[in-house]
Amino acid sequence: MVECLVLVLLGGLVLTLPLVSSPLLMGLWVLAVAMGLSLWIGLNVMSWFGLILFLVYIGGMLVMFIYFVAITPNQRHENSVFYALMGVILILFISLMKLILGMEFGKCVSFGSELMMFTNSQGVILILIFFLLFISLIIVVKVTQRVCGPFRPFMTN
Repeated sequence: MVECLVLVLLGGLVLTLPLVSSPLLMGLWVLAVAMGLSLWIGLNVMSWFGLILFLVYIGGMLVMFIYFVAITPNQRHENSVFYALMGVILILFISLMKLILGMEFGKCVSFGSELMMFTNSQGVILILIFFLLFISLIIVVKVTQRVCGPFRPFMTN
């Protein structure tokens, strides 16, 4: 039941992503989608896989955040009624889903059996994730070199 709620919220976030105007807000939106996707994977597949996926997203988002902050000028964001209305609609939607599906968020679910963190069938996935993290590390180091990368200091006269 919680998985359905997470999928509905993810769908809503993905569908409203093109409406975001600022790169900073778009990064925040992608971070929310990554958190929801990691939560869904952690609930359905493997909890450690969701955690590692979230950490990879966070690393990429930090690099993108620094890059966009370095190249975009300061912008003022106006408080609008639209955002408040969307927040109220989201809270009402979650409450309605809770009433319709009969979900209780305070209850703890016990699986009744021990879950193994690593099994033989997950070895290939684990090696691929290690490889992905290593490649991400190399790319981040190459992008952030001070001499020729995008983070070179500005020449002011």
